[in-house]
Amino acid sequence: MKKLVSLLLAVVLMCSAAMVAAAELKGPGNVTLHRLGTNVGFDVNNDINGKNFQEKTGYDVVYYTQPAQNADEKIQMELAGKTAPYDIMKLNVNLWRTLMVNGMLQPLEDALAKYGKDILAGCSQEAWDAVTVDGHIYGIPMTYPYDTEITTFMACRMDLMRAAGIEKLPETIDEFYDVLVALKNFYGDEYIVFCGPYCPPTESSSSNWVIPKTIACAFGIYSDWMVDDNGKVIYMTEAEGFADMIAFLTKLRSEGLIDADWAVNTDSTVNEKFSSGKAIIACSNRAGVNVTTPAQMSVLGLDWDDLGYIGALKGNKYTTKYMETDALGNIPCIPVSSKNLEDAINYMNLQVQNQEYLNLGEEKVHWYYDENGKYTPINPIFSTERGNSYWYNDALNVYDWKVQWPTRIRKSDAQWAAFEAVTINADTSIIVKNEFKFMPSTEAYAENNSVLFKNLQDFILQVMSGTRTIDDLPTFQKEWANNEGEAVRTELQEYYNGHK
Repeated sequence: MKKLVSLLLAVVLMCSAAMVAAAELKGPGNVTLHRLGTNVGFDVNNDINGKNFQEKTGYDVVYYTQPAQNADEKIQMELAGKTAPYDIMKLNVNLWRTLMVNGMLQPLEDALAKYGKDILAGCSQEAWDAVTVDGHIYGIPMTYPYDTEITTFMACRMDLMRAAGIEKLPETIDEFYDVLVALKNFYGDEYIVFCGPYCPPTESSSSNWVIPKTIACAFGIYSDWMVDDNGKVIYMTEAEGFADMIAFLTKLRSEGLIDADWAVNTDSTVNEKFSSGKAIIACSNRAGVNVTTPAQMSVLGLDWDDLGYIGALKGNKYTTKYMETDALGNIPCIPVSSKNLEDAINYMNLQVQNQEYLNLGEEKVHWYYDENGKYTPINPIFSTERGNSYWYNDALNVYDWKVQWPTRIRKSDAQWAAFEAVTINADTSIIVKNEFKFMPSTEAYAENNSVLFKNLQDFILQVMSGTRTIDDLPTFQKEWANNEGEAVRTELQEYYNGHK
């Protein structure tokens, strides 16, 4: 499949210049835009938020979701076969890099200068540099509001934990194990004790971990690519704590402490299992908290204060390390096949101009300012009418967003306090610098890293399931090297040496 995709991309690359038609602004109401976003569990074309985006910008938009499995390869095949209708694609960083290197994306700087001035002003120069290659801008940098935020964590049912005699949330990897055992002993098979992973392991993006990052950090592992104490770029499998981490996950599986569907769960299925009351603890992130609704809580007979959060777990043998947030989340970009470049940029600029309304709604209807002047949601209408707005965002003023986005999680004062404690106000001593945060796209990385990471995920799941053992790690390392692992390492090492 990879060879076929590469061949098709090469063909497209040779003629990509001819595919870019001279674009001109048609304006709202005169063109229908086609937009591709991440795979989600709701009807994107009939959601109230999608309609809000269209009404406020004046543009008619048809929305598409990525395939649930092997999305990267399928999207590449669509673009290479010239069957993709998209004007805007919101893609993971790895896929964006691959398409950019292969000439599949349009440069945006001219259109941004004409119709995207609010977009340009909404991000730092460092963020723009990360999506700029040879002087051309190939994507819109969607950056996180906090560098040191713990972006992944575990949501838990405090009511069920208290009923089992557990009053204190675990802070270390050993305490976490003890909590899982206690819940299993108390409830048996009545509940899934620990549900995850949050993101689908079938996807190739390095943002999708089959290993919860809050567990990996306890073993000193914070990324697929890391830098050791001697300044050498190493892969996750070369880290000192890798084997012990896999042994821990395998132990959880063998003792029935994690979901039997671990290998096939997606973010949607994990959310469903938790919100329907099937699971006590579930991997999550901000988006996971965000999509939990008052209606779901009502079905469970819970208040928001009944939810707790488990953050980065401390290790007992290894130095706990959690990487600062990536510079970029999913990157909106425009394929060379689109004939609506100017309108796509104008549409995204209108999103920024109407950012507060589109994401938070109307003051005193969907939200209000509390006594400290902070945005506070009015539920259930906020969650009902703005709960899915994040999916439709293609551009944000990140400086305003830093103040606005907590509204989406602040279901109650107690819930916000708990969330803030394990995310924004987490122990910064464990935060490790992301050495490749603003690294521009490189050839070997763009072409091979997704495959390398997918193979790593598969290997971990194979060991957990018993079809392979950790003794096969040397064999896997050879396979990794044969799949251009060393070529990618060379690029990363050169970048690090030049920027440390």
